[in-house]
Amino acid sequence: MVPLKPLTYIAAIVCLCLLSDLCSAQGKAKNTWGKITPADFSLSAKSPIIDNNTNAVILDDEGSVHYIGSKTGWFSYVYTRQTRIKIINKKAFDLATISVGLYGRDESAERISNVQAATYNMDNGQVIQTKLEAKDVFLNRMDKEQTEAKFSLPGVKEGSIIEYTYTITSEYWHYLPYWQFQWESYPCLFSQYQVEIPRTLSFIFVRQGAHPYSTDKGAEGSGSYNIHNSRTATSLDQDRYYSINTIKHTWAMKEIPAFGDERFLTTPENYLDKIDFQLSATNDGETSYDQTNSWAKATEELLKRDDFGGALEQDNDQLNALTDKIATGDGQLAQAKAIYYYVSRHFTCTDHYDKYIKTNLRDVLKSNRGTVGDINLLLIAMLRRKAMHVDPVVLSTREHGFNLATYPILQRLNYVVARLKIDDHIYYLDAAHPQLGFGQLAGNCYNGHARIISNSDSASVWFWADSLKEKKTTMVLISNTDKGIEGQWQTTLGPEESYEVRKRVSEKGEQAYFKDIQTSWGEDMDISNGGIDSLDKPEEPIKVHYEFLLKQTAGASVFYLTPMLGEGYRENPYPAEDRKYPVEMPYTMDETYILSMEIPQGYSVDELPKSAKVAFNADQGYFEYLIQQGGGMIQMRCRVKLNRAQFQPEDYSALRDFFAFIVKKESEPIVLKKK
Repeated sequence: MVPLKPLTYIAAIVCLCLLSDLCSAQGKAKNTWGKITPADFSLSAKSPIIDNNTNAVILDDEGSVHYIGSKTGWFSYVYTRQTRIKIINKKAFDLATISVGLYGRDESAERISNVQAATYNMDNGQVIQTKLEAKDVFLNRMDKEQTEAKFSLPGVKEGSIIEYTYTITSEYWHYLPYWQFQWESYPCLFSQYQVEIPRTLSFIFVRQGAHPYSTDKGAEGSGSYNIHNSRTATSLDQDRYYSINTIKHTWAMKEIPAFGDERFLTTPENYLDKIDFQLSATNDGETSYDQTNSWAKATEELLKRDDFGGALEQDNDQLNALTDKIATGDGQLAQAKAIYYYVSRHFTCTDHYDKYIKTNLRDVLKSNRGTVGDINLLLIAMLRRKAMHVDPVVLSTREHGFNLATYPILQRLNYVVARLKIDDHIYYLDAAHPQLGFGQLAGNCYNGHARIISNSDSASVWFWADSLKEKKTTMVLISNTDKGIEGQWQTTLGPEESYEVRKRVSEKGEQAYFKDIQTSWGEDMDISNGGIDSLDKPEEPIKVHYEFLLKQTAGASVFYLTPMLGEGYRENPYPAEDRKYPVEMPYTMDETYILSMEIPQGYSVDELPKSAKVAFNADQGYFEYLIQQGGGMIQMRCRVKLNRAQFQPEDYSALRDFFAFIVKKESEPIVLKKK
């Protein structure tokens, strides 16, 4: 915190990016609380973004932030939101339950107030209002730092209009709330955000999204702030009033379509229309102070925090003793593996999206459970006890959204892993997932920029999905027996798919895993004698194998068999004709399918698919389909390879055509005719 100098006027500083004058229209609030008319219930011809698949419409969504003086000697912000929604059908009933997150504890905890909510229904041409009772607003303590305020609107049915408003007062003045104009599943007719910020605070903001602003307007203002100054050695407690120039800014959008369901996208959060903020500087009337506006400053802050870097340096006899007991073996690599596998197998992760230590490492050791921050920072602390060069790496997971490489916004970073250097090798470790092998990260960590937090060699690193070379090989052998057409199936998986299988089996069991395979085959095949190799060896690839019996009509004159059996592509994974967002697959693709089939006795091959090979964008991948018969056997080899995992929208048409060809080719049957 930077205390204000006792001045009646504070010199202005530039509030970065906030005073843009990009649109002449000045935004104004559209939503008047409780003013619902019968005309509001009719959505016909109101907007082109509403269609027959629309389950609800956000009629109006408005937010505002202004600052007030604080008893802590600086500022608090006041955030108010007011939202009005038309519920079209029961698929959108979940919108009637509102959850508001509050941060902090004791006197610094955020406070929610002025909660109002009502449901409006039409009855014989009249608007009937049903209000939320104050007693129906519940506060649930999630943990020591997080509280949830929750309420459900009464009397909601198909056709209802609901509206709600609430206010949050927060001492965390440096975290200006972001605003999201676009909703993922519902169209929005109007969304607006207004901020008024004293010029003692300077923020930058990050815009994202594809739709234009109907209003983007800045203006000058002024405000009076009653700020309490605590007693010091030379002064008593006192309240002071400050008159400070302000920046006012309004952003608004109209007719914002629902984002929709886009396949092969890391998260809509990366592309939804929204504005995010980061404090860049403060000013006390005489001096400006930079505020975490570089990775060097962010690193310094994280290293000093008691729930992050500071915890790694604390003395802990219990931790020392445990490390010495575990770290057996010759050489640092053997000791590192021993420590890693002990932590991953003895500590349960309770929250995979929290990079900080909730209490302290002693509590983690005692409970054998904790957040990803608890577990991976414990791992780092233990490795350091053995004089290993290891540091935390902070990142944002794919489902959490992109992290900015050029400017640190710490709240965008929700995950931490360890970077270990032994000789000339670097290993990235994540003990929060016991199914991961030493040196392997889960696919959701491959989301671009990450940052090493270190006193000596802090730097940016990049985890791209393009670097994950996933290779899968399936071999199928079909022969004739007294029972009919029987076969043996074996699939060897790459590291990421092996991890997914291990996780799935650990959650549901091996029997359920093969039951799902049987279900996918339906009545066409019976499987038996299934097994999974290397389940308990996370550094080795998973091999899935089983036997099967193909069902067919006895004595049929013609027998059709698709050689890909259950593998391959039965439909195009890219059905849409066009796409405005990138294609973001989890890893590169290299899938090989090999079939060796004995032609059934009494049958001959009437039709056989032709071999084919097609390249994708020159050297970015290819599809190969080779098939032949001879000596009473049919041999087939099919391979799909893509050297990239991410493609820009301009590549989409070629990618769609590529898979359309694959689907058509792989669906071609072998036709066997009775002699």
